[in-house]
Amino acid sequence: MAQQRQTSRQQQASRHKQRSEEESRLQSAERNKDWADNAAHARTADDPRTMAPRDAGGRPSTGDRF
Repeated sequence: MAQQRQTSRQQQASRHKQRSEEESRLQSAERNKDWADNAAHARTADDPRTMAPRDAGGRPSTGDRF
């Protein structure tokens, strides 16, 4: 009986760990979205998400220069 309880607890812990890992992966994917993901979801060419980020001069940019 005690062994069954321990096995059940181990299974519950394993399921909880799997759920936690899946939630962590989903949150990480959400944080790591970039402009290409937004561009892929844009519906029309007029949508500003279809373009790469621009610098102050209007040129495509990947971020600030060092």
